[in-house]
Amino acid sequence: MEISPMEIYRLLPKENCGECGYSTCMAFAVKMIKKEAYLADCPPLKQPKYIQDMFELKKIAAEILQAAETKLIINEELCNGCGNCVISCPPNVSVSLDASGGKGPKSEEVVMKIKDGKVVVINLKMCRRFEDDVDTRPCNICVESCPIEAIEFL
Repeated sequence: MEISPMEIYRLLPKENCGECGYSTCMAFAVKMIKKEAYLADCPPLKQPKYIQDMFELKKIAAEILQAAETKLIINEELCNGCGNCVISCPPNVSVSLDASGGKGPKSEEVVMKIKDGKVVVINLKMCRRFEDDVDTRPCNICVESCPIEAIEFL
């Protein structure tokens, strides 16, 4: 479900008016992905001729704003609390060997755990997606281990 700047740009007015504070609509789209610009910053979008585009952009903006810093999204409506993500998360296992045994980590210093029958993020800074190693693909073990696709990265 990766959202690209082009997907946003396609729906923008493409007037490059600069009223948003950026020189081009593409620059605005890139900043929007980074949560550094918001739809309200674009005055031309308020014009009636852009109402349909604005509707689509609001849906995209909601997805962007819902994503955590690592762009992690947990769909709580889908999550059944199986715990596969919790026990397969490498940082969780490194903190508590109980995680690898299927019991789940007991420590509070974990990326995520099951609480009230749903997975919840406890310490996102421990997530391997924060690692700066550009030569490797970002970790997505939690996504791969979820049988019902309740976890995704934007």
